[in-house]
Amino acid sequence: MAPRSGPTTPPGSSVGAQVPRPGRLVALLGCAILLALAGCGSGTPDSAPSTPPSSTSPTGVTTSPPASPDALAGSPLDAYRGMWRAYVEAIRIPDPNYPDLARYTQGDALQVFATGLTSVQDDGLVGEGDVTLAPRVVAERPGNPSTADIEDCVDTSQSRLVKRDGSPYEDSPGGRQSARATATEVSPGGWKVTAFALFEVGTC
Repeated sequence: MAPRSGPTTPPGSSVGAQVPRPGRLVALLGCAILLALAGCGSGTPDSAPSTPPSSTSPTGVTTSPPASPDALAGSPLDAYRGMWRAYVEAIRIPDPNYPDLARYTQGDALQVFATGLTSVQDDGLVGEGDVTLAPRVVAERPGNPSTADIEDCVDTSQSRLVKRDGSPYEDSPGGRQSARATATEVSPGGWKVTAFALFEVGTC
């Protein structure tokens, strides 16, 4: 979850990119949410992608599930959307070992979500609602393995955290948050998100 002591900037940055304070369905991903972004740069998110966007239409994360429950994501954006879908489902339990998290993420990105969900679980909270995504691929690097950088403006205004036992809990409001991710081709035609960072409300 976000640090209780306040926001944290990523390595090499002095302004702009901050971990949100505790609250909201997506704000409990921890200090590691920025440290995991080793391949995506640092600092304030760029205002324009370096290549034409692959997708610009906002969508909820619960749409278009993959055809096979065992198949890897067939593209970087499929992996990114699958990651969010898995997280939204996992936080409703909450379950840091939710199987689809490992299906769409690995390495630092997987650790970010598992750590955040563990904090939600320990605090007696559950997530409600959904988020809206508008991801786009902004850079592709063919190689062994191939990687792709993704930028997004995530709308978290329709999500919140509540106490599992029904007792009062004041969540902080969501909104539009910049996100960056790196997806890696972990097998021929199969992609996972390997780095991820979410920035504070109002950054997009």
